[in-house]
Amino acid sequence: MGMEYQLDSSGQRRLRRYLDRIGAVLNTLPQRRAFATYAIGLMSDGERKSAEPMAARLCPDPTRVNAEHERLTYFTRSADWSDRDVRREAARYAVSAMTARQPMSAWIIDDTGFIKQGTHSVGVQRQYTGSAGKIVNCQVGVSLTLVTSSTHMPVDSALYLPESWTSNPERLAEAHVPKDVTFKTKPELALDLIERRR
Repeated sequence: MGMEYQLDSSGQRRLRRYLDRIGAVLNTLPQRRAFATYAIGLMSDGERKSAEPMAARLCPDPTRVNAEHERLTYFTRSADWSDRDVRREAARYAVSAMTARQPMSAWIIDDTGFIKQGTHSVGVQRQYTGSAGKIVNCQVGVSLTLVTSSTHMPVDSALYLPESWTSNPERLAEAHVPKDVTFKTKPELALDLIERRR
């Protein structure tokens, strides 16, 4: 069951400033609009967070739902923008807010499994995840979380791509994985995250 939450006027202003800050990293006004819709969709009620159900929930005009779905799909799959630049700006925002109250006390590296049923999600295969405590069909992500004495914030992540994926160019192309992606172990991904944050 979803949990509905309404932002007060102060929360709305802070959210607008945050979306404007992230939007400044994007290339075009349509990308900024699509990002804002996508972000609101992720934060809204609704169990499914893919483009189609988000478009259906957020589009006020039922005759425009298909167009909104296509716009969100294009933004998340094909538009020319840098997810790393967006994540970097989001991390700067989070770190600034956290360290305004307390100094940073630790960086935590972790891996997390995302259990999946099928075989098409990028990086999915039967592999061990602590989330299930056993080998299951899943994706695995490596994350970096920054910590103060009272706050923690995940600021970056990387999807682990097993060799069964990185050694199959057709599968990578079908899943729209960038051509420069190569196999990296989870510790190598963790070092990349640390380097990016530095």
